[in-house]
Amino acid sequence: MLLKKRVPLGSGLRIPIEVKSKIAAPKGVEQLNGYMDELRGESPIGILIASDFNKKVIARAAEAHIKLVRYTIKTDLMPAPTFTEIHESLSPEPL
Repeated sequence: MLLKKRVPLGSGLRIPIEVKSKIAAPKGVEQLNGYMDELRGESPIGILIASDFNKKVIARAAEAHIKLVRYTIKTDLMPAPTFTEIHESLSPEPL
């Protein structure tokens, strides 16, 4: 995902957001860092969202200006819930 203003004036701030369905691996930090590099200075930070992070991810994210957000979902994902059910049971927690 990419967070940006709808109608930027000149070059605008862009924040790439990577979402992982399970525990984030170091490769997720590398992937997000690549997106930030592609945005050439318009992306001072990135956001990595996952159910959890290992120690390597936490260390690499701090070095790469990537903010981490842990989430929990308090609903059964089988059978597939509706978007509303996911939204209502989602609990994000910044690290």
